[in-house]
Amino acid sequence: MDDKKRAYREVLGERLADFRRRRGLTAADVARLGGITTADVEAVESGAADYPMDTFLGYVAGSGLYMYFAEKSEGRKLPHDYDDIAAKAVENDPKL
Repeated sequence: MDDKKRAYREVLGERLADFRRRRGLTAADVARLGGITTADVEAVESGAADYPMDTFLGYVAGSGLYMYFAEKSEGRKLPHDYDDIAAKAVENDPKL
């Protein structure tokens, strides 16, 4: 089925599971590192509609993802100017 016709959470969950596997992490690794349960990891990756935001944030932390939010109206030529978004992420990285 086309990604556009599936629930956002389902598509996101599949992509997160693929990312986790490519990093060589197990669901137990993500759970331990993110302070969540393996059932929480499975809920995120299956696209369940009932997990809380804290579960998602624990998943992000446990899998080593970096989250950055950017407004579409920052004078970009295109709404999703990924080069600009990446440059802003580096510019605003609190670890630098």
